[in-house]
Amino acid sequence: MDIHQAEIQLAGAKHLRWLPEGVVVSDDGLLISGWALTVWDRQDRMRFLINGVAFDKLDWPLESAYLTATFPDMPHAQASRFFAWHQRRPDRELFPNGFARFNVTGPLGEHRLSYRTAWYLADPATEPGMPTPAQIERVIGKPDEQAYRLGGATIVQRVEALLLERFDRPLASFQAILDWGCGAGRLCRYLTARSSVVTGIDIDPDNVAACVRLLPQGRFLQVDLMPPTPFPAAAFDLVVGLSVLTHLDEPVQDAWLAELQRITRPQALLLLSVQGLAQMSLYRAPPEMALVAHEKGILDNGANAQLTEVLADQTYYRDVMHSRDYIMTRWAKWFDVLDIIEGMAGNQDLVLLRRRAD
Repeated sequence: MDIHQAEIQLAGAKHLRWLPEGVVVSDDGLLISGWALTVWDRQDRMRFLINGVAFDKLDWPLESAYLTATFPDMPHAQASRFFAWHQRRPDRELFPNGFARFNVTGPLGEHRLSYRTAWYLADPATEPGMPTPAQIERVIGKPDEQAYRLGGATIVQRVEALLLERFDRPLASFQAILDWGCGAGRLCRYLTARSSVVTGIDIDPDNVAACVRLLPQGRFLQVDLMPPTPFPAAAFDLVVGLSVLTHLDEPVQDAWLAELQRITRPQALLLLSVQGLAQMSLYRAPPEMALVAHEKGILDNGANAQLTEVLADQTYYRDVMHSRDYIMTRWAKWFDVLDIIEGMAGNQDLVLLRRRAD
């Protein structure tokens, strides 16, 4: 077995653990399908949970031959698919506090860090309007409304759980929140439900217009490809930036990190995502790519066509990978790098940073 390929597969099995592929909500209940991997636990001991309790009905394990191409060396990858059903009942809520929480665990169940592998779906009755399929596709790469909602709700719920775990601070405790690279509001649709001080910025004018139309509780601005932004110094005490630095070459990255330093307050927190081994496992990225990224620190794999329709500069939006050592050293020029949490930002790694005092 190639050791580098093995580490990529293990990152997916360990830090992602499982992925939902579809959720159907009806008057009768909720049906979720997906796949789950296990390295140490026997399949018959794994637990499939909704809001902390077992599903009413579980079909598992089912044939999943397509996963053998993604995880060829993982035990039981060829039979890792599941369907789980939970019935509506008067004595229990499907969406307590507005969200259903799904998780796959070992035999002992959930614990204080289980939020990192949990997925969340907001109550459809409380959801704001949706962007167009084309706007969604520019954000997540496919015009899938359910994946858009599931990913947005999950990332915001995980971010709040992380802030509570590390700093004992809910999102509502921050005075000014910036969603850097807000797209069509995948995160802001849930951030604005928790806070009245959310600002979203993006280089995509069409998606910014969608945010203005759909999410009147927030403030949204189109920004130029390069800083500065129109904000004064020390404007924000929390910044979330999902899959932004994964698309900027090094000079543009450095310019934006310097701008984020300028517009954040001393002790402000930043949560910025990067592509790590867990996401590489899903993309079936060759180990050679990770090796080059490790050796160089930052690897630019070329232009990304996702924003072709809305950007005049077709070379700006890239596909970029970073090594952990590069992040820990180079980004330390602007911030204290507190942690890199694998697979927590949807499928990407989440970098936790803090603005140093002046």
